[in-house]
Amino acid sequence: MSENYNNNNSQGDIEDSLDLQELLLSILRNWYWILIFVIIGFFGARLYLRYALPIFKASGKVLIKNIETNSGTGLTEEAVLQEFGLFKPGNNINNEIQILRSRTLMLTVMEQLGLDVQYTGLGRLKNTEYYGGNSPIVLDSIHWFDEEHNLEFEVEPIDNEAFRLIDKNEEESVHKFNTPIIIKSDTIWLDRNTDYINSHSRMKIKSGIGASKYLQELQIRPAADYASVLILEIEDPVRKRASDIINKLIEVYNQAAIDDKNQVAEKTLKFIDERLGLLTQELNSVEGGLESYKERNEISTEASTTVNFILNEISQYDNELTKQRINLELLETIEQTLTGNVERYEIIPVNMGVDNAGNLEAQITNYNSTIIDRERLSRSAGEGNSQLEMLNIQLNTMRNTILESTRALQENLNLKINETQGKISQLQNRINQVPRQERELLEIKRQQNIKEALYLFLLQKKEETALSAAITVPNARVIDAAITSGVPVSPKPIQIYAIFVMLGFALPVGIIFLKELLDDKIYSENDIEKLTSIPILGALTRNNTGQNVVVRKNSRTAISEMFRLLRTNLNYMLSKEGGKTILVTSGMGGDGKTFISMNLGMSLALTGKKVVLVGMDLRKPKLTKYLNNQSDAEKIGLTNFLIGEHSLDNIVYPTDVDENLFIIPSGPIPPNPAELLDEEKLAPLFEYLRSNFDYIIIDTAPIGLVADAFLLEPFSHVALFAVRYAKTTEDAIRSLNQLQKENKLKNLAIVLNGVKKKRKNGYGYSYGYGYGYGYYSDDKSKKKWWFK
Repeated sequence: MSENYNNNNSQGDIEDSLDLQELLLSILRNWYWILIFVIIGFFGARLYLRYALPIFKASGKVLIKNIETNSGTGLTEEAVLQEFGLFKPGNNINNEIQILRSRTLMLTVMEQLGLDVQYTGLGRLKNTEYYGGNSPIVLDSIHWFDEEHNLEFEVEPIDNEAFRLIDKNEEESVHKFNTPIIIKSDTIWLDRNTDYINSHSRMKIKSGIGASKYLQELQIRPAADYASVLILEIEDPVRKRASDIINKLIEVYNQAAIDDKNQVAEKTLKFIDERLGLLTQELNSVEGGLESYKERNEISTEASTTVNFILNEISQYDNELTKQRINLELLETIEQTLTGNVERYEIIPVNMGVDNAGNLEAQITNYNSTIIDRERLSRSAGEGNSQLEMLNIQLNTMRNTILESTRALQENLNLKINETQGKISQLQNRINQVPRQERELLEIKRQQNIKEALYLFLLQKKEETALSAAITVPNARVIDAAITSGVPVSPKPIQIYAIFVMLGFALPVGIIFLKELLDDKIYSENDIEKLTSIPILGALTRNNTGQNVVVRKNSRTAISEMFRLLRTNLNYMLSKEGGKTILVTSGMGGDGKTFISMNLGMSLALTGKKVVLVGMDLRKPKLTKYLNNQSDAEKIGLTNFLIGEHSLDNIVYPTDVDENLFIIPSGPIPPNPAELLDEEKLAPLFEYLRSNFDYIIIDTAPIGLVADAFLLEPFSHVALFAVRYAKTTEDAIRSLNQLQKENKLKNLAIVLNGVKKKRKNGYGYSYGYGYGYGYYSDDKSKKKWWFK
């Protein structure tokens, strides 16, 4: 007999280990399913790799050049701000990363590479993406396709002249190549690529591809902390397109930086051109006046040597005065620009030749460069961007520094202007001593010389500024041009094989685990012992003989030996109780209680004891049919005695299987079985049976359906509960604990029935039969499935 149930912690630990062991055994028993799924996973990986779209990575490396240093101090503005904690290393490189990732630059790249239209060849199992003029069909339009002009349709060539167009709504139309087509108010043309003139593959064409498609795949990072070298990477299904995007992005970035830097030169040239225009008019007027004066006064000779000397000296001071006034005007313009609108940052003209203004020009150069950086960053970042705020702080600091330098230079220039004007006045007094006519001529020539000198000065500055713009260097120097690896970065064969094989392994194991986890059926004595302390009298293997009575005289089959072991355990239990009445029940129909009753009775009868089987399953009786191949309802039986129609002698019948085995059939099925099982009516019956038989076996109805068995409990000494392998649930076993606690069935014991070979309990036999048990249904004869 099995050991009683133990609730202590050590027993719980043993049960947990047994559960794990049973799970592992279940996995090992299903090894062939795991192998099949692993093989399926392996070939699934091969199939996936065969038709998956490969993704390639292009990588390039560029050096972002440093900002110009202040020529006067040798320090950059960033270095000065860093001293005050207003600037951190790496901010500039982060700004450039934001600019490189801007939508504006990517749209320019897409426009120059023709990435606004995506061409995809549709295959049966695998699609192919075209790029760089290798598409069999080319889409053309009168405008650039952006997100607002997005089209998507499929094209299937009919021949070299016509094609079928299928839109997103699966509507078809036929058109000729190179003829206008209107779709969604957009006029397009579709042309054949002469290199693919015989291709009739179906294609998908999608226009209006946004910059976000490529920006999502673009990765930019510094090569090291605080380094000025950037690594640009992008992944794309087309190898050449990936490298082209990186290289074109660097090219567009450099061109944009050059254009931004040339804003300073453009503003300076504009200022010079305006001054040259005015000077040209003034110079023409002076030269015309000189000729008119000579003709009017009939002057053909030049002035005397002394007068010319004085005139040349005055001209030199005039030139100097003019330059000083131009510089003063420029300084005033700078001051007005800086103070006019403090919330705006405007480019300031440079390279104007202000004397002793080296520091100022360096400051303005850095200021203009920072404005350009801010404008570039603002295209990709919002006003609340932290790096943008940092640049604003830098610009405000620079603006105050430039204002201080400008005002100091203005004071110095005003002093010089006064000094120069004094010298000119002294020379003018000497000129006044010459004859009037000669003096007037000299004054006109003096004005001419002043205008000519100033004109030449501005022409020189214009040439210098234009030369500076022409030699503007780009921000980035390409260290490694982008190249695309020939090996796809995705999918990776080793990873795919590992994932698919692991899935092939995990799927059946997971199913087995879930099955074990969710399965609440009873499969072994161990399963029962986990749930209850009720003793287990025995375990019976599955019956594959096709016979109802498997215990015979001289039988040595495994199942008959198990019934003999059950008989031994039962006699031990009965000897302790001093009784001989055995009640056999179950939780539900089909658990094998009638089978156990018959063969247990036969096993006891073979020992020479008189045994009577009492069919008290009044609702679905089968005892007589299994023993004598005759329905209970066809014979006079227990119900006839209980209603007073017949005496006890008329309802006890011998069986065909053994002379010591007798049977009391249930008799006709009554409409009120529970009312018939009255204690007063049953008492004479059991008194008679105890006096005439050694063992009384009661085959009663299942307790999970009706309460008949509880009415018979006072007359029984032992109650056997049939547990059907792989059918009885754990809840049914738990309910026995409550019955035992309430003492509704005394001396309760369990018999495990129908144990199958090679299940997790390890039994080496197999047993099974079926009843088709169902209460409150008709008595229609059913073919038992063990005969099928």
